[in-house]
Amino acid sequence: MDKTTHYWIKLPKDLRVSITKRLTRNEILVLRATCNRLRYLVPFPQRPVSPNSTLNIPSPVSSAVCDSSLLSLTQSTLYIIRPIYNTPAVAGCTCMWLVNVEELNSGRVRVKDPLTGALFRNLPNNSLPNSLNLLDYRVTEIAQSYGLGLASDHDDCKGRNAYFVQKVVVSPCFEDDSFTIMAIYSMKKLGIWRKNDPNWTQIPIGDGRVYVEDIAFHKGKFYALNQTGLTIAVEPKSFEVNEIVAPNPKFNGTGIKHLVKSFQDLFLVFKQIYCHDNVEINFEDEEESERYLYPVRVDVFKLDEEINQWVHVVNGLKDTSFFVDNACSYSISTKEFPAFRENCVYLIDTLFIKDYDNKYPGWCTGVYDLKDGTVAPLSNFPIYSKNFWPPPSWLNTNGSRIEDEECTSS
Repeated sequence: MDKTTHYWIKLPKDLRVSITKRLTRNEILVLRATCNRLRYLVPFPQRPVSPNSTLNIPSPVSSAVCDSSLLSLTQSTLYIIRPIYNTPAVAGCTCMWLVNVEELNSGRVRVKDPLTGALFRNLPNNSLPNSLNLLDYRVTEIAQSYGLGLASDHDDCKGRNAYFVQKVVVSPCFEDDSFTIMAIYSMKKLGIWRKNDPNWTQIPIGDGRVYVEDIAFHKGKFYALNQTGLTIAVEPKSFEVNEIVAPNPKFNGTGIKHLVKSFQDLFLVFKQIYCHDNVEINFEDEEESERYLYPVRVDVFKLDEEINQWVHVVNGLKDTSFFVDNACSYSISTKEFPAFRENCVYLIDTLFIKDYDNKYPGWCTGVYDLKDGTVAPLSNFPIYSKNFWPPPSWLNTNGSRIEDEECTSS
């Protein structure tokens, strides 16, 4: 037993409880893994919600449209995994791996694409370890994403995504252990549901005739954005609605917009596809050819909460990169995680698919450089694409499993 573990065991119970409340779930698992005594003293952390959760949520649409009148909340977590020990396999490289997993009540996990959130099935044998020894790696939580699945009695259907729900955002738990869910469903509708409510409450945004593009939870409130750029904030307890940013003609009806929370700020990523009508392309110029093949433009705006405006970010993201998709958008500090390309936006679009037969993490992803406006498929940059797939060679696929089950006193 090292000195640090010894000090932990000697701490008064109330102080130990206070400290563990401030730790993430993975930090608690690592702490419990250090010795048997701590496994007894530190309670097993609560598992994330899963399709097997007993929480049954009413459907926001009629039963005639939905296969089930009840839904369940699903949760996935994105992690960056790094080795702790400097072995010959990791010497001289940045050694990071971004992975998206959904943990079930059984303790098993589902592996998802960290960029699209799609489930991966029929992965090659031995491509992933059966378990990870958390003492061998540094695991950093990057973001969480949520979904609504069918609460069916049939195992084949349980947890299957409700097709009519486009995006789900969840508030933190309140003092009474309740929480609130906001969802975009049926494309144009915005709804909100608080735990134990009998029905969903529809939230008005604009005239209701245009699509709701994205939602996010930021500084204690839900934010929603529609096609016109109209942005509203919704209180998670009272459901009070306030207009934050008025509609703007530059956003109206064109492009795709995503909300990205980065540190203490909220950003809007505006992606547009443009055409090359009556323009001659010099295919001998590699850069010009790339622009023709991938006619994408991305602009980033930051919410100025003092003037309630989306302000164009002209100096780029510097040491940050954004990852945007309909299911989940998030940011990564490239200063803390230098394996990822800085000042870029990682985009999901069928434009970037090179191989339709092999679906792997990043297979339909493009990388847009905000500095020079260039864009290309992620597969064009092996130094960055290896952070997604295949799993790194330093990941021990034959490691022993940590049996971390909840301890009981005898």
